Amino acid sequence: MSDAFTDAFVGLDSRMKIIEIVTNNLANAQTTGFKRDFGRVLESEQLLDVGTGMDTAPGDLVFTKNPLDVAIDGEGFFAIQTSGGVRFTRNGSFSLNEDGDLVTKQGMKVLSSSGSPINVTGNNIGIQDGGIVTADGNEVATLKIVTFQGINLLQKEGSNQFIWNGPPEGVQDVDEPRVKSGSLERSNVDSMREMINLMAAYREFESVQRTLKTLDADMNARLIQELGRI
Repeated sequence: MSDAFTDAFVGLDSRMKIIEIVTNNLANAQTTGFKRDFGRVLESEQLLDVGTGMDTAPGDLVFTKNPLDVAIDGEGFFAIQTSGGVRFTRNGSFSLNEDGDLVTKQGMKVLSSSGSPINVTGNNIGIQDGGIVTADGNEVATLKIVTFQGINLLQKEGSNQFIWNGPPEGVQDVDEPRVKSGSLERSNVDSMREMINLMAAYREFESVQRTLKTLDADMNARLIQELGRI
């Protein structure tokens, strides 16, 4: 295969990756606490690839009145316990399981500032501003809210969860977190902007596709000429 064909196929693949990123953003436009991804085609004499990143800008807050809903108004992530270890999320849609554990929608236990799962018994259970968990008017625990040194080492893991791939000391507690009770954080995806990005990505994809078809037609024409000389 010629260098021109190779370049065209790589270009096609890179544009498809951009399309996949944008369509995933659009699919999560209504996902609580979702952070959009972005990609850019990187071109050099030796390489054609897609550089990706995550937009950690906060989403808008929406008031739900649910006493166990909380949103971080600013920096930070909730810490949760999973079967694979501690993970992090911006989705503060919590509930209590049958054992009284505060859990995420996926059933993962929410951690307190001491690093232990939060278990609550009693009535009138809620989470107050600042992340303070109360039962019958008494303080039970405080949500663990953390930030990271080098956000690029924070990787999406699915189910709106993140894994930290850096050193343990890179995870730091937020001393005075801005946590709003009875609220949730919307996705930070701007659907209109993503639609514009998607159309641009499709146009680039189609442009590379046309180039590939032209190369294929030229090669076939040359092949027919060569066969005609035999």
